[in-house]
Amino acid sequence: MTLYKFGRFVVNAFFKVFFRVKFVGKENIPSVDERFIICANHKSNLDPPLVGTAFSFEIGFMAKEELFKNKIFGKLITALGAFPIKRGKSDFGALRTAISLVADGKHIAIFPEGGRSHKDRLRKGKMGAALVAVKARANILPIGIEGEYKPFGKLIVRIGKPIELTSYFDEKLNSAELQEITDKLLMPKISELSNIPLNNQI
Repeated sequence: MTLYKFGRFVVNAFFKVFFRVKFVGKENIPSVDERFIICANHKSNLDPPLVGTAFSFEIGFMAKEELFKNKIFGKLITALGAFPIKRGKSDFGALRTAISLVADGKHIAIFPEGGRSHKDRLRKGKMGAALVAVKARANILPIGIEGEYKPFGKLIVRIGKPIELTSYFDEKLNSAELQEITDKLLMPKISELSNIPLNNQI
């Protein structure tokens, strides 16, 4: 058993014991051979492992660089497919890593809000996910997480149909156009799936 499979087994057991998780829309998950990235809202540090349990194949994550400062934990999450990104700034190195991984057929999850949402509103989405998807010639699988991470609380993970971006693959898009994809295609879908309103001001 690989470390990833063992970690997935442990995480599955954790959520089954402490939460009531319901997955909706698993039929919308593309084949492992298709090129796509996963984008979800960000409520808690438990979001990445929760999202990971929806998939039968390996997925990686962008994770804040602070999580890698502990050498042991950093090595563990690296082995489980995570790679660091600097929050609050444009980390082009992390974006290039993400593009390379997706172009090579890997699947990664990105939380486009760039941080955890607060006050029952989604943060304004950042354009990084759209940039990675277009540059890697991948579509986006939107996911909405609804519920609170309270012991034995109910969590609903809704998986939407992939957002088709093929018409953009051969276009040279500027920052404003990538932000428009984020604002008009991606974040409204995540808002719909999570039942959390948008707040485009933060």
